[in-house]
Amino acid sequence: MYQHHDLERNEMFVLDSPYAVKNWRPLVHPLLCIPHLMIISLLQQVVNLLILFNWLHVLFVGRLNPGLYAFVAGFERYRVRSGAFLFGFSEKYPPFDFNLFPDDNDAYPPVRLNPPHVPEQTPRTALLNLFLAIPHYVVYILISISAIAVLIIAWFAVLFTGKWPQDMRDFIVRVVRYGYRIWVYVMMVDTRYPKFGI
Repeated sequence: MYQHHDLERNEMFVLDSPYAVKNWRPLVHPLLCIPHLMIISLLQQVVNLLILFNWLHVLFVGRLNPGLYAFVAGFERYRVRSGAFLFGFSEKYPPFDFNLFPDDNDAYPPVRLNPPHVPEQTPRTALLNLFLAIPHYVVYILISISAIAVLIIAWFAVLFTGKWPQDMRDFIVRVVRYGYRIWVYVMMVDTRYPKFGI
């Protein structure tokens, strides 16, 4: 039974797994995750093209293509599930599940990603979101550097105690959520300018 420590109903990204983890798991998860990382590496090139095609679709048609966006959203979900396992946030092995819809299909209860659906119309001014988000990229990079440092310290804590320090893991979750707020803005599914920080 998963504990709802990190569960917030209004968030796109939810990490819903116990803080307690067998302390040997951070050592073996990277090896177990290799098949997922290979798939992610192969799919990333396809996803980059689909993002470009979606940008062009908005330019010429005035709205996002739901099919292209659904594929990208499904890839993001697969990637974040694999990442959660890779870093030892969950002991449950992620499925080779490619749910190509914005809505999460609950195939992996420890991690859920529910990005917004494609709006009926997308203003062509949203094509500039990629550039308008540059200040967010800068802030996100700086916060991510802190998150990496926190992750390393927390990883050693898990090795010795068998439990994620709550404040550290919650900080990492907030950083991931900030990244997805930027992502949906850049993907033009939410044209409201995201708030800064975590």
